[in-house]
Amino acid sequence: MWPRDRRSYRVALVADRYLNPPEGGLDAVPILLEAEWGAIQLPAEDYPSAVARPLLEQVAEQVEEFHRRGYDTVVIGRREGLDEALEAVGVPRLDRIEPANARALRGFLSRRKPPEAKSSRRRAAATKR
Repeated sequence: MWPRDRRSYRVALVADRYLNPPEGGLDAVPILLEAEWGAIQLPAEDYPSAVARPLLEQVAEQVEEFHRRGYDTVVIGRREGLDEALEAVGVPRLDRIEPANARALRGFLSRRKPPEAKSSRRRAAATKR
């Protein structure tokens, strides 16, 4: 018997400062885990453009695949060059937040509607029964 599929079909593109926060900064990892969101780390702001650009292109390609399959994808924080990379692969502007605190981030994530991919998987599973 296969274990229950726990994928949430939700992925956050997360600025480095929320995954590797400075002393006293907001750590998004426990909040994302609690809310069952996946995460893709964006290149740190201090990466030179020549290093960050190809990394952002790879992120954009992954997001395009998620978007095409109905995943809910958001941005936590910001990264220069991200919008251009997403636009280059045809992904519309994503909802985003620069949370001031954990409560703001939890609220933002909890207000998201169920993603299309998850809803269609549930319908497909129900028709198989």
